[in-house]
Amino acid sequence: MDDHAPRRFEAFDNRNFRLYFIGQTISSIGSWLQALAVTWLVLEITNRSDQLGIAMALQFLPMLVLGAPAGVLADRIDNRRLLVATSTASGILAVTFGVVVAMGHASIWWIDGLTLMLGLVLAAERPAMQAILFQLVGPELLPSAVATNSTINSVSRLIGPALAGALIATVGVEACFFINGASYLVVIAALVALRSSELVSRPLLGRAKGKLREGFAYVRTHPDVRRPLLVMTVVGIVAYNFPTTFPSMVRFGFHRGAGAVGLAMSVSAIGSIIGGIYVAGVRPHPRRTLAIALAGFAAACVALSITPGFWPFVAMTIPLGFASASFQSVNTVVVQQATEPAMQGRVMGLHQMAWFGTTPIGALLVGWIIQTSGPRVPFALGGLSALLCAAAVLSRRNRQSAADAPGRSTQPTGTSATCPRFVAR
Repeated sequence: MDDHAPRRFEAFDNRNFRLYFIGQTISSIGSWLQALAVTWLVLEITNRSDQLGIAMALQFLPMLVLGAPAGVLADRIDNRRLLVATSTASGILAVTFGVVVAMGHASIWWIDGLTLMLGLVLAAERPAMQAILFQLVGPELLPSAVATNSTINSVSRLIGPALAGALIATVGVEACFFINGASYLVVIAALVALRSSELVSRPLLGRAKGKLREGFAYVRTHPDVRRPLLVMTVVGIVAYNFPTTFPSMVRFGFHRGAGAVGLAMSVSAIGSIIGGIYVAGVRPHPRRTLAIALAGFAAACVALSITPGFWPFVAMTIPLGFASASFQSVNTVVVQQATEPAMQGRVMGLHQMAWFGTTPIGALLVGWIIQTSGPRVPFALGGLSALLCAAAVLSRRNRQSAADAPGRSTQPTGTSATCPRFVAR
């Protein structure tokens, strides 16, 4: 067992990871520009939160349906080449979106259609993005790489929504799409510049049948992999609907515009960055650390649901961002460290299904809840779901400890010993 405590941002010692980080950060900022632009277009055209929920559902529906096959693809094809292809496709779609808006054809049908096409690209991209981290840094630097990688989304969320709000108010919404399209040139250049000789080798799958079933069987028979996947599924459906809940709360709860939406989402990134920095120096315990992160996330969601005004709401997004980033990083590290290298693509495909693929269900549910009950209710429900997951994780641990106690002859069922690759902190 390795007792080495990870140094924060240790992954930056790796040249390939530095290049990947730079490219993904620039691209992610562009993606947040586009995300807020799409959100604002839907609300401006329809003035309905349920239509926003439908748009979000269409973007992530392919990940729910195709996430598992995409994981097989990530285990079969060189991930760098796959990411170059998906980045090229995303760039083309972004430019197409901008042209449609600039020509005045941005109906809800155009928005939904292009959003669905983007979702198809994301379904193939997300498992490869997660699996390539192992190839960039190897198993020892993986916790640092995952936590550091989580700050990409946080930093871009700090910059992207605020910049998008300013662009929409000054030069027009189409500028967000064109800038996003250009950002993919940076990520493609970074991927091409990676040194193949320094990538950690990972066995690729052949074309034999049954590889998808093999992935499901692997998760089913490995509790340390199955547990965080189930937790992410529940939290993903009920709590991780911020692209719908944040804009709806600001527009319908506080009656403010696009700039206020961008401000709230950007300020929440401050907490996410701090959370990513903190978790980058932690080697998580598969149960205890996960339960703590869930409890913190639950408290932040409940607090956000009872904020009395816009500025208290904005302030409370900071602890929410911290708790959310901590939970995401811990959950991802727990899954990846418990997974064998040859299974990384398929398992991370299922992880992305649990994280992003559940969005169609959650977005439709949350859109309906907001339309019928108000924008505060989904935050409270999200906090409750995370708290119940934390209790379940701890309860599972207590049953395991009781079964392993001296003098007990009964063997535990449905659980396994803690993976020796984890170091309790």
